[in-house]
Amino acid sequence: MDALLINYRDPLFAVLLIAGMVFVIALVSYWWGVYVKSRKSRRLQRFLRRFETQGVKKSLESMPYSPTITQPLVLLAKAYEKSGEYNNAIEIGLYLLKHCEDEALTYELMELVGTTYMHAGFLERARTTFMQILRSNPRNRRVLNDLMVVYERLQDFKRAKEVIEPLETMGADVADLKLYLELKSVLADSQLEHDEKVQKVVSLYEKSGKFERIVFEYLLKNEPRRAWEMVKEEDIECLIDIFWFLPASYLDYDRIKESPKLSAIYGARGDIEPPKPIGWFLIDMLGHLRKTGFDKATLQFAYLCDSCKQQFPVPFERCPRCLALDSVVVEREITKADGETGYNLL
Repeated sequence: MDALLINYRDPLFAVLLIAGMVFVIALVSYWWGVYVKSRKSRRLQRFLRRFETQGVKKSLESMPYSPTITQPLVLLAKAYEKSGEYNNAIEIGLYLLKHCEDEALTYELMELVGTTYMHAGFLERARTTFMQILRSNPRNRRVLNDLMVVYERLQDFKRAKEVIEPLETMGADVADLKLYLELKSVLADSQLEHDEKVQKVVSLYEKSGKFERIVFEYLLKNEPRRAWEMVKEEDIECLIDIFWFLPASYLDYDRIKESPKLSAIYGARGDIEPPKPIGWFLIDMLGHLRKTGFDKATLQFAYLCDSCKQQFPVPFERCPRCLALDSVVVEREITKADGETGYNLL
């Protein structure tokens, strides 16, 4: 017994014991790392098999992979994505993911694939891709924002609001996002009575003064009297296309006569006698043409994102390209009237 105690207290024994423990811990850590990497690889392969398509796949498979072609292919995929050739961008992204061993580049490629799915309208695939990224990198702010947009387009506003919480925790300014999602959820709620929905929409707008295009498009369609009461002179210019396409049966002529801008719009359109020029060059020109008896001209609108400067033929609440909120700028030009009328609210 004493001999055992002596051996136990021997400094050499303690050194051997510590060395053995270090070896065991290192061995376990090594095999655990191998297991985690293998599990990630299997999970990625399962993920890729779900989304295989037939675009440039045959051309890529016939090309031997080399790390030197990775960056050129990434740039090519981004170019395809920007030009709207989403299928080719996705195929290149999936091809690189099968061969990529760099973890940081893997997540970059998965983000590219997910964003391309989102722009292409494959929302469930985009959601799955973003969730896959967030399992390993839950603080990726850009992916969280894209996931929120996917939920928004899926009309799942409850989950979209849940995504705002981690963004707010990371210091993002989410005040406009909260307001926008609240407004959209109210408009999409089929359980609300008409009067209650109108009251909530009006209340949200009066508190913030933002997202006037969403508010007035809804009110002019569903509660026009309330819309005419609420419209402010300073908001009319950014809503000019909405008022321009408004059917004559929706017009409040008493309110129009009180507003110089509304009078100019409907004078140029031909609903009332054109007033004196107010400083809107195109509107004043159309009004002058009306006074001379020429009625073959009208306004044509285009929509510019104030954030990314991309132009679109239809209005938007969130930029289709850069996803910026409330960034639409209405551009107008005089064009030949074709005898048809349009109304973007009905």
